[in-house]
Amino acid sequence: MDLSIIIVNWNTRELLEKCLGSVAARQGRLAVQTIVVDNNSADGSREMVARQFPEVRLINSGGNIGFGRGCNLGVQQAAAPLVLFLNPDTEIRGDALEKMAGFMEANPSVGALNCKIREPSGSAFGPGLQWFPSPFTELARLFLVSRETQGRLSGLLPYHDPEVSGFVKKLFGGCLLVRENVLARVGTFDERFFMYCEDVDLSRRITAAGWKLYYLSEAEIIHLGGGASSRAPGRFSVLMMCESFSKLMRKYHGRAGSLGYRAVAFLGAQFRLAVLLAMRALMPLASAEDKAEIASSLRKYFTIIQWSVGLQKPVIPG
Repeated sequence: MDLSIIIVNWNTRELLEKCLGSVAARQGRLAVQTIVVDNNSADGSREMVARQFPEVRLINSGGNIGFGRGCNLGVQQAAAPLVLFLNPDTEIRGDALEKMAGFMEANPSVGALNCKIREPSGSAFGPGLQWFPSPFTELARLFLVSRETQGRLSGLLPYHDPEVSGFVKKLFGGCLLVRENVLARVGTFDERFFMYCEDVDLSRRITAAGWKLYYLSEAEIIHLGGGASSRAPGRFSVLMMCESFSKLMRKYHGRAGSLGYRAVAFLGAQFRLAVLLAMRALMPLASAEDKAEIASSLRKYFTIIQWSVGLQKPVIPG
């Protein structure tokens, strides 16, 4: 085996089918082992895999155990020196798998890498702002950084252009290629994170152990969206993001860091709410799409405020 691909799935049967089809069609000259860890889906995902992709190693975790823990189950079955953690709402494009594997073979100092992730609209995103989260960086992000300002402030922020390859400080878990011997040394995903932040934590442990991280823009996948988090009820995704960030702060900055992040989330969400309310008042003739986006953002930041004062917490769906 050249490459083991691990896909954690929860009720995304149609997307998973497209993802597995793209893996089968885009393996090139690689010997690929594909492992699907299904978190006890109720939408026929396992039946679809067994019927249409009998070569795939299928594991039923028995419950909704989250992304990191599901990936760790898959790692136990991985037989290749390279392990690719891939989201089910993605599709491999061109020879991305060969390019990623070839780069790792040619660069033994690199412990893990990301490729370019492109939306169906054509826009691309990469590993994002290159800092490890702290209460201070989250304060700066909430008060200064948005989709509109990120590009304008790229000279002041540690921003990595998604169209440019290069070494980075942290990687994104949606398409994360890691050496098996690196995982054996630094450990797999920290299972205290149900979803979100496990990739940041793993990136930090890999670099602390002496390996480099790389972003390979020449290799691309398509991110279709509509994955597991969108199928969870209510504001689960927002609440789990807050919860995971709080756990990350506690892990690296202690209890003070966790409490500091909660305070930052409260203040930053209030600031964002004020800006959004002003925008809504000043844009009476805005398009229906813009109004819907503002309304969604208002709900998001109101939810963050509720989480920060302990009025809401994420409830893991079954």
